[in-house]
Amino acid sequence: MKKWYLTAAILMMVSTTISISCKKNKNSPSDNGMDRKPMLENYANNYIVPAYADMVQQLSILKTSVEAFAANPDATTQGAAQTAWRSAYITWQKVDLLEFGPAFDKSLRTYMNIYPVTVSKVEGNISSGSYDLETFGSKDAQGFPALDYLLNGTVLDKYTTDPQAANRKQYLVAVASKMLQKVTEVRDEWDSYKNTFISSTATDAGSSLSQMANNYVLYYERYFRGGKIGLPVGAMSGVAKVDLTEAYYTQDLTKELAITALNSVINFYSGKSYDGTSTGECMKSYLAAIGTKDDNGTLMADLITQEMNEALSGIQNLNGTLQDNIQNNRTAVLNTYEQIQEVVPLLKVDMVSAFSISITYTDNDGD
Repeated sequence: MKKWYLTAAILMMVSTTISISCKKNKNSPSDNGMDRKPMLENYANNYIVPAYADMVQQLSILKTSVEAFAANPDATTQGAAQTAWRSAYITWQKVDLLEFGPAFDKSLRTYMNIYPVTVSKVEGNISSGSYDLETFGSKDAQGFPALDYLLNGTVLDKYTTDPQAANRKQYLVAVASKMLQKVTEVRDEWDSYKNTFISSTATDAGSSLSQMANNYVLYYERYFRGGKIGLPVGAMSGVAKVDLTEAYYTQDLTKELAITALNSVINFYSGKSYDGTSTGECMKSYLAAIGTKDDNGTLMADLITQEMNEALSGIQNLNGTLQDNIQNNRTAVLNTYEQIQEVVPLLKVDMVSAFSISITYTDNDGD
């Protein structure tokens, strides 16, 4: 870790809930008159709303494919469902970082991507034929990880000749349907919430900037850094656990999901539209306008991009699957984790301090 990260790292380890005021630039955005509305407009109109629309479309295709497989389970319909699952899972990597506003209110992530899947729960639900996917206890028995097990980790006979075949097909369709239902609800609520989001231009804890930045940093720290890389490689525990990887039953996909997720983090920070065809006001341009610099005089806005791109290269340069690397090239994965970690204090301390907002979530992941 670079020397100038030391103070930030110590601050993060000492306290579980961090609230740090900016010391590098005492002029808050409200003091220097910068307008946050164009940034919020760009995010809402050009990334968030199109992202949820695309996610609904992908999940609609997935649900249709799953229903076709359940109606006629053979290798062809199973392959089509697997392909639709894969495409939708990649799309989710571009949406998962948006867990604020309606998505936060509905705890969308808990219906979509809590991994590893608890196979015993899935099998128990199938066996009993009675379950409630709305309950908190079902969070690790549904979503993309459950479909990964059901579509990619379960032999075809389980859907044809097995005594529980009917219940299994029913559960498969129920999981896909719940995912589509929840994302559709969030998409629909953004239609009315969008104006509220754009008009909330302050920096208090309930403001759009605070909610968006907090959940963006939380996503990067806990769900990207920790979930996709840190926990499986044992960066905090010292013990590698390959079974904690994302898309465990489709291991050729795991690294692609991580690369897509980090690209989405970079694109969102940089203000790129969801389709990648345009760029607008964003957290990076806002931070650049504030003018916060590191000890070497480099704009913090540019440094964050530089460090995230280095982390992205680290993942891309891992040869083979992430699971293979964790088992046979663990040092390289740990080095990649450190590259990812170097971005955390830049976002969690320097960026949010420059924005005159506070971290409001609790850091309880033990690192």
